[in-house]
Amino acid sequence: MKVAFVSTLYAPNERGGAERTVRILAESLVAQGHEAVVISLAPDGVACDGTLNGVKVYYVPLANLYWKQSEPIKSRFSRMLWHAIDAYNPFMARRVERILRRERPDVVQTGNLQGFSVSLWPSVRRLGLPLVQMLHDYYLGCPKSTMTRGEDNCPRQCRSCRLFATPRRAYSNLPAAVISLSRRLLQRLEGTGLFGDVPHKYIINGINKSRPQPVPRANKRPGEPIVVGYLGRMDETKGIEVLLRAAELLPPHQLTVLLGGTGDADYMARLRQHHAAANVQFLGFVAPSDFFARIDVLVVPSTWEEPLGRVIYEGYAHGIPSLVANLGGMPEIVEPGRTGYVFRPGDSVDIAAYLQGRIAAGWPGQAFFEACIERGKDFTVERVFDQYLRVWEQAIGIRTNAPQVRRARPAGEPAATPARPS
Repeated sequence: MKVAFVSTLYAPNERGGAERTVRILAESLVAQGHEAVVISLAPDGVACDGTLNGVKVYYVPLANLYWKQSEPIKSRFSRMLWHAIDAYNPFMARRVERILRRERPDVVQTGNLQGFSVSLWPSVRRLGLPLVQMLHDYYLGCPKSTMTRGEDNCPRQCRSCRLFATPRRAYSNLPAAVISLSRRLLQRLEGTGLFGDVPHKYIINGINKSRPQPVPRANKRPGEPIVVGYLGRMDETKGIEVLLRAAELLPPHQLTVLLGGTGDADYMARLRQHHAAANVQFLGFVAPSDFFARIDVLVVPSTWEEPLGRVIYEGYAHGIPSLVANLGGMPEIVEPGRTGYVFRPGDSVDIAAYLQGRIAAGWPGQAFFEACIERGKDFTVERVFDQYLRVWEQAIGIRTNAPQVRRARPAGEPAATPARPS
Protein backbone atom coordinates (compact mmCIF):
# COMPACT_ATOMS: atom_id res chain seq x y z
CA MET A 1 0.00 0.00 0.00
CA LYS A 2 1.14 3.52 -0.76
CA VAL A 3 -0.35 6.37 1.29
CA ALA A 4 0.14 10.06 0.55
CA PHE A 5 -0.27 12.41 3.51
CA VAL A 6 -0.89 16.14 3.17
CA SER A 7 -0.04 18.19 6.26
CA THR A 8 0.67 21.87 6.82
CA LEU A 9 3.92 21.04 8.61
CA TYR A 10 6.15 17.98 8.76
CA ALA A 11 9.50 17.08 10.26
CA PRO A 12 11.86 18.76 10.79
CA ASN A 13 9.33 21.62 10.98
CA GLU A 14 6.76 19.93 13.20
CA ARG A 15 5.34 21.88 16.13
CA GLY A 16 2.57 19.84 17.68
CA GLY A 17 0.69 16.61 17.95
CA ALA A 18 -0.88 16.71 14.50
CA GLU A 19 2.46 16.71 12.70
CA ARG A 20 3.87 14.16 15.12
CA THR A 21 0.97 11.82 14.37
CA VAL A 22 1.53 12.08 10.61
CA ARG A 23 5.22 11.34 11.05
CA ILE A 24 4.55 8.30 13.22
CA LEU A 25 1.97 6.94 10.76
CA ALA A 26 4.22 7.49 7.75
CA GLU A 27 7.25 5.91 9.39
CA SER A 28 5.14 2.99 10.62
CA LEU A 29 3.96 2.36 7.06
CA VAL A 30 7.56 2.16 5.87
CA ALA A 31 8.54 -0.06 8.79
CA GLN A 32 5.84 -2.55 7.77
CA GLY A 33 6.95 -2.70 4.15
CA HIS A 34 4.52 -0.15 2.68
CA GLU A 35 5.25 3.21 1.06
CA ALA A 36 4.58 6.67 2.47
CA VAL A 37 4.70 10.07 0.79
CA VAL A 38 4.24 13.34 2.66
CA ILE A 39 3.39 16.69 1.07
CA SER A 40 4.04 19.63 3.37
CA LEU A 41 4.63 23.37 3.22
CA ALA A 42 8.16 24.74 2.79
CA PRO A 43 8.80 27.37 5.50
CA ASP A 44 11.63 28.92 3.46
CA GLY A 45 9.49 29.09 0.33
CA VAL A 46 11.81 26.80 -1.63
CA ALA A 47 10.40 23.70 -3.28
CA CYS A 48 12.41 20.59 -2.51
CA ASP A 49 12.01 16.90 -1.85
CA GLY A 50 13.95 14.14 -0.19
CA THR A 51 13.71 11.09 2.00
CA LEU A 52 13.42 11.26 5.78
CA ASN A 53 13.52 7.99 7.73
CA GLY A 54 12.36 6.12 4.63
CA VAL A 55 9.49 8.53 3.92
CA LYS A 56 9.45 10.49 0.64
CA VAL A 57 8.78 14.13 1.58
CA TYR A 58 7.86 17.02 -0.72
CA TYR A 59 8.09 20.56 0.68
CA VAL A 60 5.86 22.90 -1.33
CA PRO A 61 6.06 26.74 -1.34
CA LEU A 62 3.04 28.55 0.05
CA ALA A 63 0.97 30.53 -2.48
CA ASN A 64 -0.39 33.16 -0.11
CA LEU A 65 0.55 36.60 1.23
CA TYR A 66 2.95 35.53 3.98
CA TRP A 67 4.15 32.57 6.04
CA LYS A 68 1.53 32.51 8.78
CA GLN A 69 3.35 30.28 11.26
CA SER A 70 6.21 32.66 12.04
CA GLU A 71 5.48 36.13 10.65
CA PRO A 72 4.79 39.02 13.08
CA ILE A 73 1.10 39.79 13.66
CA LYS A 74 -0.28 41.44 10.56
CA SER A 75 -3.00 44.05 10.16
CA ARG A 76 -6.61 42.94 10.39
CA PHE A 77 -7.03 43.50 6.64
CA SER A 78 -3.96 41.38 5.83
CA ARG A 79 -5.21 38.58 8.05
CA MET A 80 -8.68 38.66 6.52
CA LEU A 81 -7.21 38.58 3.01
CA TRP A 82 -4.91 35.67 3.96
CA HIS A 83 -7.88 33.66 5.21
CA ALA A 84 -9.94 34.57 2.13
CA ILE A 85 -7.23 33.12 -0.10
CA ASP A 86 -6.91 30.11 2.20
CA ALA A 87 -10.64 29.41 2.00
CA TYR A 88 -10.08 27.90 -1.45
CA ASN A 89 -6.61 28.12 -2.98
CA PRO A 90 -6.47 26.48 -6.45
CA PHE A 91 -2.78 27.36 -6.83
CA MET A 92 -1.91 25.04 -3.95
CA ALA A 93 -4.20 22.35 -5.33
CA ARG A 94 -2.34 22.36 -8.64
CA ARG A 95 1.04 22.08 -6.92
CA VAL A 96 -0.13 19.09 -4.89
CA GLU A 97 -1.89 17.50 -7.87
CA ARG A 98 1.35 17.43 -9.85
CA ILE A 99 3.01 15.46 -7.05
CA LEU A 100 0.09 13.04 -6.76
CA ARG A 101 0.16 12.38 -10.50
CA ARG A 102 3.84 11.51 -10.18
CA GLU A 103 3.50 9.33 -7.07
CA ARG A 104 0.11 7.67 -7.78
CA PRO A 105 -0.67 6.62 -4.21
CA ASP A 106 -3.37 4.11 -3.36
CA VAL A 107 -5.04 6.51 -0.92
CA VAL A 108 -4.59 10.15 0.14
CA GLN A 109 -5.00 11.26 3.74
CA THR A 110 -5.32 15.00 4.29
CA GLY A 111 -4.81 16.40 7.77
CA ASN A 112 -4.17 19.99 8.77
CA LEU A 113 -4.86 21.94 5.59
CA GLN A 114 -4.05 25.49 6.64
CA GLY A 115 -2.08 26.92 3.74
CA PHE A 116 -3.24 24.20 1.34
CA SER A 117 -7.01 24.73 1.70
CA VAL A 118 -9.79 22.28 0.85
CA SER A 119 -9.16 22.86 -2.87
CA LEU A 120 -7.16 19.62 -2.51
CA TRP A 121 -10.29 17.56 -1.93
CA PRO A 122 -11.79 17.87 -5.46
CA SER A 123 -8.29 17.59 -6.96
CA VAL A 124 -7.74 14.25 -5.25
CA ARG A 125 -11.11 12.96 -6.39
CA ARG A 126 -10.54 14.13 -9.99
CA LEU A 127 -7.49 11.90 -10.00
CA GLY A 128 -9.72 8.98 -9.01
CA LEU A 129 -7.93 8.53 -5.67
CA PRO A 130 -9.73 7.60 -2.44
CA LEU A 131 -9.61 10.38 0.13
CA VAL A 132 -9.51 10.22 3.94
CA GLN A 133 -9.67 13.36 6.08
CA MET A 134 -8.01 13.35 9.51
CA LEU A 135 -9.29 15.91 12.05
CA HIS A 136 -6.90 17.31 14.66
CA ASP A 137 -8.32 20.78 15.25
CA TYR A 138 -11.20 23.10 14.35
CA TYR A 139 -9.60 24.60 11.22
CA LEU A 140 -12.36 23.42 8.90
CA GLY A 141 -14.93 25.31 10.99
CA CYS A 142 -12.80 28.25 12.14
CA PRO A 143 -9.88 30.01 10.41
CA LYS A 144 -8.14 30.34 13.81
CA SER A 145 -8.52 26.56 14.30
CA THR A 146 -9.82 27.06 17.86
CA MET A 147 -13.54 28.02 17.68
CA THR A 148 -12.92 30.61 20.38
CA ARG A 149 -13.45 34.35 20.65
CA GLY A 150 -11.02 35.87 23.11
CA GLU A 151 -10.95 33.49 26.06
CA ASP A 152 -14.47 32.13 25.46
CA ASN A 153 -15.50 29.02 23.54
CA CYS A 154 -17.82 29.85 20.66
CA PRO A 155 -21.22 28.22 21.31
CA ARG A 156 -21.71 28.00 17.54
CA GLN A 157 -19.93 28.97 14.34
CA CYS A 158 -19.90 32.76 13.97
CA ARG A 159 -20.94 34.52 10.77
CA SER A 160 -17.43 35.39 9.60
CA CYS A 161 -16.20 31.81 10.14
CA ARG A 162 -19.26 30.50 8.32
CA LEU A 163 -18.43 32.72 5.37
CA PHE A 164 -14.80 31.55 5.18
CA ALA A 165 -15.94 27.95 5.56
CA THR A 166 -18.34 28.04 2.58
CA PRO A 167 -16.02 26.02 0.27
CA ARG A 168 -15.32 23.60 3.09
CA ARG A 169 -19.01 22.82 3.46
CA ALA A 170 -19.47 22.58 -0.30
CA TYR A 171 -16.80 19.89 -0.71
CA SER A 172 -16.93 18.19 2.69
CA ASN A 173 -18.73 15.09 1.42
CA LEU A 174 -15.91 14.13 -0.95
CA PRO A 175 -13.87 12.08 1.56
CA ALA A 176 -14.61 8.37 1.70
CA ALA A 177 -13.92 8.49 5.43
CA VAL A 178 -13.28 10.96 8.21
CA ILE A 179 -11.09 10.20 11.21
CA SER A 180 -11.39 12.40 14.29
CA LEU A 181 -9.28 12.57 17.43
CA SER A 182 -12.42 12.74 19.53
CA ARG A 183 -16.17 12.43 19.23
CA ARG A 184 -16.63 16.01 20.47
CA LEU A 185 -14.34 17.42 17.77
CA LEU A 186 -16.30 15.59 15.08
CA GLN A 187 -19.65 16.69 16.52
CA ARG A 188 -18.62 20.36 16.64
CA LEU A 189 -17.50 20.31 13.02
CA GLU A 190 -20.58 18.41 11.90
CA GLY A 191 -22.54 21.15 13.62
CA THR A 192 -21.08 23.65 11.15
CA GLY A 193 -22.52 21.68 8.23
CA LEU A 194 -19.52 19.48 7.41
CA PHE A 195 -19.40 15.78 6.44
CA GLY A 196 -23.17 15.17 6.51
CA ASP A 197 -23.01 12.56 3.74
CA VAL A 198 -19.60 11.03 4.38
CA PRO A 199 -20.32 7.30 4.66
CA HIS A 200 -17.68 6.33 7.22
CA LYS A 201 -16.61 8.26 10.32
CA TYR A 202 -14.20 7.01 12.95
CA ILE A 203 -12.85 8.09 16.30
CA ILE A 204 -9.15 7.24 16.66
CA ASN A 205 -7.83 9.02 19.72
CA GLY A 206 -4.09 9.43 19.29
CA ILE A 207 -0.66 7.82 19.19
CA ASN A 208 1.94 7.60 21.93
CA LYS A 209 5.28 6.42 20.57
CA SER A 210 7.20 6.65 23.83
CA ARG A 211 7.85 3.42 25.73
CA PRO A 212 8.61 4.44 29.31
CA GLN A 213 9.61 2.12 32.10
CA PRO A 214 7.06 3.16 34.74
CA VAL A 215 7.74 2.60 38.41
CA PRO A 216 4.77 0.92 40.17
CA ARG A 217 2.96 3.15 42.64
CA ALA A 218 1.95 2.22 46.15
CA ASN A 219 -1.15 3.25 48.07
CA LYS A 220 -0.90 6.10 50.56
CA ARG A 221 -2.23 6.13 54.07
CA PRO A 222 -5.26 8.31 54.94
CA GLY A 223 -4.12 11.91 55.30
CA GLU A 224 -0.76 11.32 53.61
CA PRO A 225 0.10 14.18 51.20
CA ILE A 226 0.06 13.81 47.43
CA VAL A 227 1.72 15.60 44.51
CA VAL A 228 -0.39 16.94 41.65
CA GLY A 229 1.03 18.25 38.39
CA TYR A 230 0.31 20.29 35.31
CA LEU A 231 2.39 19.75 32.17
CA GLY A 232 2.09 21.78 28.98
CA ARG A 233 1.99 25.26 27.56
CA MET A 234 1.47 28.00 30.12
CA ASP A 235 -1.48 29.94 28.73
CA GLU A 236 -4.68 31.45 30.10
CA THR A 237 -6.83 29.03 28.08
CA LYS A 238 -5.15 26.11 29.85
CA GLY A 239 -6.91 26.88 33.14
CA ILE A 240 -3.75 26.80 35.27
CA GLU A 241 -5.23 29.29 37.72
CA VAL A 242 -8.21 26.98 38.22
CA LEU A 243 -5.78 24.38 39.55
CA LEU A 244 -3.85 26.88 41.67
CA ARG A 245 -7.03 28.23 43.27
CA ALA A 246 -8.03 24.65 44.07
CA ALA A 247 -4.68 24.12 45.78
CA GLU A 248 -5.28 27.21 47.93
CA LEU A 249 -8.44 25.57 49.30
CA LEU A 250 -6.47 22.66 50.79
CA PRO A 251 -4.02 22.64 53.71
CA PRO A 252 -0.53 23.24 52.22
CA HIS A 253 0.94 20.21 53.99
CA GLN A 254 -1.47 17.89 52.16
CA LEU A 255 -0.68 18.96 48.63
CA THR A 256 2.31 19.88 46.44
CA VAL A 257 1.71 21.37 42.98
CA LEU A 258 4.32 20.99 40.24
CA LEU A 259 3.93 23.09 37.09
CA GLY A 260 5.92 21.98 34.06
CA GLY A 261 6.10 24.14 30.94
CA THR A 262 6.74 27.67 29.77
CA GLY A 263 4.72 30.52 28.33
CA ASP A 264 4.49 34.26 27.84
CA ALA A 265 6.87 36.02 30.25
CA ASP A 266 4.24 38.49 31.50
CA TYR A 267 1.72 35.74 32.13
CA MET A 268 4.28 33.63 33.94
CA ALA A 269 5.24 36.59 36.14
CA ARG A 270 1.59 37.19 37.00
CA LEU A 271 1.11 33.54 37.96
CA ARG A 272 4.13 33.60 40.24
CA GLN A 273 3.01 36.83 41.85
CA HIS A 274 -0.62 35.88 42.47
CA HIS A 275 -0.03 32.26 43.44
CA ALA A 276 3.22 32.35 45.36
CA ALA A 277 3.19 29.53 47.91
CA ALA A 278 5.71 27.15 49.41
CA ASN A 279 3.85 24.13 48.01
CA VAL A 280 3.74 25.45 44.41
CA GLN A 281 6.79 24.91 42.19
CA PHE A 282 7.33 26.31 38.69
CA LEU A 283 9.67 23.87 36.96
CA GLY A 284 9.89 25.42 33.49
CA PHE A 285 10.79 23.01 30.72
CA VAL A 286 11.00 19.47 32.06
CA ALA A 287 11.31 16.05 30.43
CA PRO A 288 7.91 14.29 30.60
CA SER A 289 9.39 11.08 32.03
CA ASP A 290 11.06 13.00 34.86
CA PHE A 291 7.90 14.97 35.52
CA PHE A 292 5.56 11.98 35.67
CA ALA A 293 7.94 10.19 38.04
CA ARG A 294 7.44 13.01 40.57
CA ILE A 295 3.62 13.28 40.64
CA ASP A 296 0.70 11.18 41.82
CA VAL A 297 -1.95 12.72 39.57
CA LEU A 298 -2.06 14.98 36.50
CA VAL A 299 -4.55 17.84 36.27
CA VAL A 300 -5.68 19.11 32.85
CA PRO A 301 -7.88 22.11 33.70
CA SER A 302 -8.29 23.64 30.22
CA THR A 303 -10.99 26.25 29.79
CA TRP A 304 -11.21 25.83 26.01
CA GLU A 305 -12.53 22.80 24.17
CA GLU A 306 -9.32 20.97 23.40
CA PRO A 307 -9.91 18.27 20.78
CA LEU A 308 -7.86 15.87 22.92
CA GLY A 309 -5.07 16.22 25.46
CA ARG A 310 -2.02 14.21 24.42
CA VAL A 311 -0.58 14.64 27.89
CA ILE A 312 -3.40 12.51 29.32
CA TYR A 313 -2.45 9.32 27.52
CA GLU A 314 1.25 10.08 27.90
CA GLY A 315 0.53 10.07 31.63
CA TYR A 316 -1.29 6.75 31.32
CA ALA A 317 1.87 5.18 29.90
CA HIS A 318 3.57 6.14 33.18
CA GLY A 319 0.66 4.87 35.30
CA ILE A 320 -0.54 8.38 36.18
CA PRO A 321 -4.29 9.19 36.39
CA SER A 322 -5.72 12.49 35.15
CA LEU A 323 -8.22 14.98 36.53
CA VAL A 324 -9.68 16.72 33.47
CA ALA A 325 -12.18 19.49 32.81
CA ASN A 326 -15.43 18.34 31.24
CA LEU A 327 -14.68 20.08 27.94
CA GLY A 328 -13.72 19.03 24.43
CA GLY A 329 -12.56 15.49 23.85
CA MET A 330 -10.69 15.03 27.13
CA PRO A 331 -13.51 13.34 29.12
CA GLU A 332 -13.79 10.69 26.41
CA ILE A 333 -10.52 9.05 27.44
CA VAL A 334 -10.92 9.30 31.22
CA GLU A 335 -12.89 6.71 33.16
CA PRO A 336 -13.95 8.38 36.44
CA GLY A 337 -12.84 6.46 39.47
CA ARG A 338 -10.59 4.17 37.46
CA THR A 339 -8.19 6.28 35.40
CA GLY A 340 -9.02 9.67 36.87
CA TYR A 341 -11.83 12.14 37.43
CA VAL A 342 -13.86 14.59 35.31
CA PHE A 343 -14.63 17.91 37.00
CA ARG A 344 -16.82 20.86 36.17
CA PRO A 345 -14.95 23.32 33.90
CA GLY A 346 -13.42 26.22 35.78
CA ASP A 347 -14.58 24.84 39.13
CA SER A 348 -11.70 24.97 41.62
CA VAL A 349 -14.00 23.86 44.44
CA ASP A 350 -14.87 20.65 42.57
CA ILE A 351 -11.17 19.82 42.11
CA ALA A 352 -10.38 20.58 45.73
CA ALA A 353 -13.30 18.50 47.02
CA TYR A 354 -12.22 15.49 44.98
CA LEU A 355 -8.59 15.71 46.07
CA GLN A 356 -9.53 16.27 49.71
CA GLY A 357 -11.79 13.23 49.70
CA ARG A 358 -9.13 11.00 48.14
CA ILE A 359 -6.43 12.23 50.52
CA ALA A 360 -8.68 11.65 53.53
CA ALA A 361 -9.46 8.09 52.39
CA GLY A 362 -5.89 7.31 51.35
CA TRP A 363 -4.62 7.76 47.79
CA PRO A 364 -5.21 4.48 45.81
CA GLY A 365 -1.94 4.71 43.90
CA GLN A 366 -1.69 1.00 43.06
CA ALA A 367 -5.19 0.74 41.57
CA PHE A 368 -4.71 3.92 39.53
CA PHE A 369 -1.34 2.70 38.28
CA GLU A 370 -2.63 -0.65 37.07
CA ALA A 371 -5.73 0.81 35.39
CA CYS A 372 -3.79 3.59 33.67
CA ILE A 373 -1.08 1.26 32.36
CA GLU A 374 -3.78 -0.96 30.88
CA ARG A 375 -5.63 2.00 29.33
CA GLY A 376 -2.38 3.39 27.95
CA LYS A 377 -2.00 0.33 25.73
CA ASP A 378 -4.89 1.63 23.60
CA PHE A 379 -2.67 4.50 22.43
CA THR A 380 0.39 2.50 21.41
CA VAL A 381 1.69 2.76 17.85
CA GLU A 382 0.81 -0.86 17.11
CA ARG A 383 -2.85 -0.56 18.09
CA VAL A 384 -3.48 2.87 16.58
CA PHE A 385 -1.63 2.18 13.33
CA ASP A 386 -3.73 -0.96 12.84
CA GLN A 387 -6.88 1.18 13.11
CA TYR A 388 -5.64 3.59 10.46
CA LEU A 389 -4.61 0.71 8.22
CA ARG A 390 -8.13 -0.69 8.31
CA VAL A 391 -9.62 2.71 7.41
CA TRP A 392 -7.23 3.09 4.44
CA GLU A 393 -8.03 -0.41 3.23
CA GLN A 394 -11.73 0.35 3.45
CA ALA A 395 -11.30 3.62 1.54
CA ILE A 396 -9.42 1.81 -1.20
CA GLY A 397 -12.14 -0.84 -1.30
CA ILE A 398 -14.87 1.72 -2.06
CA ARG A 399 -12.71 3.63 -4.55
CA THR A 400 -14.77 5.52 -7.09
CA ASN A 401 -14.53 8.57 -9.31
CA ALA A 402 -17.64 10.15 -7.79
CA PRO A 403 -18.35 10.87 -4.11
CA GLN A 404 -20.70 8.54 -2.33
CA VAL A 405 -23.74 10.23 -0.84
CA ARG A 406 -25.08 7.96 1.83
CA ARG A 407 -26.04 9.10 5.28
CA ALA A 408 -23.42 8.42 7.94
CA ARG A 409 -23.92 5.25 9.94
CA PRO A 410 -21.79 3.04 12.19
CA ALA A 411 -19.67 0.84 9.98
CA GLY A 412 -19.04 -1.88 12.55
CA GLU A 413 -15.27 -1.83 12.09
CA PRO A 414 -13.83 -3.39 15.25
CA ALA A 415 -10.33 -1.87 15.10
CA ALA A 416 -11.49 1.77 14.93
CA THR A 417 -14.35 3.29 16.86
CA PRO A 418 -17.12 4.29 14.45
CA ALA A 419 -18.66 7.66 15.21
CA ARG A 420 -22.35 7.59 15.99
CA PRO A 421 -24.50 9.59 13.59
CA SER A 422 -25.13 13.12 14.87
